[in-house]
Amino acid sequence: MGARPTMRKLMGVSASPGIAMGVAHFLGGRVQVHERRIVPHQVEAEQRRFADALVRSDAELERIQQQIAAKEGDGHQYRILEAHRLMLTDVHLVEETRRIIREELASAEWAVRRALDQIQAVFDRIENPYFRDRRSDIDMVGEQILRNLVGVVASAHDTVPRGAVVFAHDLSPADVTQLGRAGVSGFFTEGGGKTSHTVVVARALGLPFVVGVQDFVQHILPGMSVIVDGGRGELILDPDDAARALYAGRAVRELARAHRLAAVGEAPAQTVDGLRVHLAANLELLEEAPVAAEVGAESIGLFRTEFLYLERADLPSEEEQYAHLVSALTMLGGRVPTFRTLDLGGDKLPASVRMPAGSNPALGLRSIRYSLSQRGVFKAQLRALYRAAKVAPLRILFPMISGVAELRAAREICTEVCAELDQEGVPFNGTVPLGVMIETPSAAFIADMLAEECDFLTIGTNDLIQYLLAADRQDEHVGYLYHPLHPGILRAIRHIVASAARAGKPLAMCGDMAGDPLFTWVLLGLGLRDFSMAPRQIPVVKSVVRATDLGEAQALVRQIMELRTESEVEEVVLGKMRGRFPLDLTDADDDKPAA
Repeated sequence: MGARPTMRKLMGVSASPGIAMGVAHFLGGRVQVHERRIVPHQVEAEQRRFADALVRSDAELERIQQQIAAKEGDGHQYRILEAHRLMLTDVHLVEETRRIIREELASAEWAVRRALDQIQAVFDRIENPYFRDRRSDIDMVGEQILRNLVGVVASAHDTVPRGAVVFAHDLSPADVTQLGRAGVSGFFTEGGGKTSHTVVVARALGLPFVVGVQDFVQHILPGMSVIVDGGRGELILDPDDAARALYAGRAVRELARAHRLAAVGEAPAQTVDGLRVHLAANLELLEEAPVAAEVGAESIGLFRTEFLYLERADLPSEEEQYAHLVSALTMLGGRVPTFRTLDLGGDKLPASVRMPAGSNPALGLRSIRYSLSQRGVFKAQLRALYRAAKVAPLRILFPMISGVAELRAAREICTEVCAELDQEGVPFNGTVPLGVMIETPSAAFIADMLAEECDFLTIGTNDLIQYLLAADRQDEHVGYLYHPLHPGILRAIRHIVASAARAGKPLAMCGDMAGDPLFTWVLLGLGLRDFSMAPRQIPVVKSVVRATDLGEAQALVRQIMELRTESEVEEVVLGKMRGRFPLDLTDADDDKPAA
């Protein structure tokens, strides 16, 4: 191969934490399909080819499901593969492909590619990462159909060397499941997203994964030594001895940290001086429920409902929503979920929903505003929620409430829904607690008024911070202004906490701030006792809570509330937390290898 390549670092997106070191192994690529036209008498034969490919694809997924059920009994991965099997019957993929074959006289493989491109174009226009990442699932199913159509045999998983680091344009959940069983140490891909089903499986298996590594084909060859740092989104190509030693040491530390955090999984989140803290999970997918249980989530503080509206051009029916809710309640094993009603609009606009774009979508018709303007859509969701509440307890959370009038309007529709269900003789539970998400400045300022007219409050820090600071954290030009420890943010949180306490109403926080262990003392000192976060964040936050004396956190808050700039606050807080919890919160930045 000539001279030894120079060590190089590529950056991607952190998807599943951990460090993998091994030989790079390429797992196929996208199926190459070229435009091919047919004549009318060939239409029936092409339709049969397509139908056969669907049957073969379903059989392949079913076979993997059976292997999982027989060898591991992992319902988590089994259900993700079931979702992919359901996509094989999706009307927008299947019927559109058949239409293109019939009406445009296209070959089956060209029709599939055309249908996939149309679906994926919709996802490309969505800015929200979670929604955009659903494209990866459609892509995986489409590639499987195409492989069966054109006769391309996927790379054999059992021929991949144990300990190899697999790279590809993209990978399916089935790929990760089988490769994980075969002893692969990690993955990196050019495509995919950090919330895709594939990544969910990788996290469940504890395998490092970096997505979004652009143009790696220019720099890497099969057989090259690579290191994947899933926690930092780094890919080191052809590492030298110093880099190998560095990452090997980091891997040992991460493994020790993981074992230490796992040891507190069953222990209560209780401070040294006896204060009980409630730690809940934020969920987006049913498949994440087992992970939440494994890491010790006491409830589901935020269960997003938008994903049911994805990958389809029609709205989900009441019955479909009800069945999904009952499945969720069953999987949660008694953990009470808080279902947030539709939070659509802005950067979350699936194909099934039409609404005016407006000059500023983030401040336009979205969330509760959309629900109140589309009473039929809203009532269908509420009917499903109230019916599901007859099966097991749940709570309903209204997003982006800006005032008491909106809250009253939402409650009025809830009353109508209960009256209609009662009149129809449909079983339901009319005593479901109704909550308000505090994520607009106006809601923060009148938290006391809202608290008097709802059953509970939840602070959504992601939107609240950017609205209070007028800074979009995703905007490269003003993202530097987004500071959770800005004095204005701290004062707002303190006011909300006091308002909820005076009204005697439960208060939780479910934004990213709640899951960052660097902020745990600040939030405890401000009076927060209920935190909801991504499941993987629960062990480290619990570890910090269990090593904390409440007096320490309160003393820290007294100190920072006297400071006037976010930089001063951050210096004090980060210095205190990293000094107090070096093993849980820090991973030295000064030992990174040069790129």
